[in-house]
Amino acid sequence: MPRRQSMPGRWFILDRPPDRKVWAVLRRLPPRSGLMALCYLNPAERRRLRHIGKLRSLAIAAERPRVAARVHNIAELRLALQRRTPMILLSPIFPTRSHPDWKPVPRMRAASLARLGGRRLLALGGMTAGRYAKIAPLGFIGWAGISAFRT
Repeated sequence: MPRRQSMPGRWFILDRPPDRKVWAVLRRLPPRSGLMALCYLNPAERRRLRHIGKLRSLAIAAERPRVAARVHNIAELRLALQRRTPMILLSPIFPTRSHPDWKPVPRMRAASLARLGGRRLLALGGMTAGRYAKIAPLGFIGWAGISAFRT
């Protein structure tokens, strides 16, 4: 993501190499959304991803190490802040299919962690645009999701 570009408030997380369905999702992402690749991409996939990103005006966070950290508690948040991780995702905010046994972070704790994060936290876990609207006042700067974009 170039420095001159402001951070999008909505991020699609690519958690596995893209297949036909994922490429279709990428072509439908709203302009100025973000794409965070947390999986290995071969050179051809990276080129295709950059091409779609350019066409759709997407920010892509895929090519730098430690561009993002998922945190679940204050200790992990402090570590991410010490490492100056640019994007910090607090998870899970809501129940999620990918981790059905994980309990969501209580709202007041999420608000405290968002404040400690210095307005750098993205909400993750069971997120949708509607759910983000409800929790945005807690101090999050945006949200990220996997299945929210695949419908």
